Amino acid sequence: MVDEMATALNPSGETEGRATVGASTLLLESRIGPLIRDCRYRYPKVQVSPRQLAISRAQEAVRSGEVDLALVHGECAPDELSGTGIVVEQLPDLEVVPVGSATLLESPGFPSALASPRVLAVDPDCESHHVLVAALRRDHGVEPTVIEAGSVSGARELARAGYGIAMLPTEAVGPSEEGSGLVVLPGLPHMRLNVRALWAGAESTRSAVTAVCHVAARVGREEAGVTV
Repeated sequence: MVDEMATALNPSGETEGRATVGASTLLLESRIGPLIRDCRYRYPKVQVSPRQLAISRAQEAVRSGEVDLALVHGECAPDELSGTGIVVEQLPDLEVVPVGSATLLESPGFPSALASPRVLAVDPDCESHHVLVAALRRDHGVEPTVIEAGSVSGARELARAGYGIAMLPTEAVGPSEEGSGLVVLPGLPHMRLNVRALWAGAESTRSAVTAVCHVAARVGREEAGVTV
């Protein structure tokens, strides 16, 4: 609040610039929208240019300058980025939950309805669908078919249509409502995924990249309170 007041009283010091933000598929469709909205409010002279980015390519994309900032999720070894010149900031976790068609949950004898499940993978690099596959094998004795949905919205619609089960961010699912056709399935794993921001080298405290990263942390904290 103090920073915003100081900026308002001293427009010449207002943060400005353009930040190209690469984000993993789950984050692109759950947090980038709120990130752009909040940046427009807090830093009206900062332009955010989003790009979809595979988790496995995050370091390369930042180091080469393909993106100014990478937002990725998943586990990261403590020494994985040591000595690479890449700055890492931990952001609030991303909660993902197993969702499927409401008719699947309402079918007689659930969870026996999971006899021949399909798992809808949003991001091949994301561990969440692997955890779901392992749970179905262990707890239900079935061998799921894994189908790449390619996007959160695609997985959501396929799950709503009864085509399979997907691990989706709570932000992307929204609150359960009667007639929505999509529900969180009981007896299957929920996960909290580690989220990180990566950028190259030290940035000025008033740079566009730092401003976007600050807003990303704020968006994550706010979205963490969403319940399905």
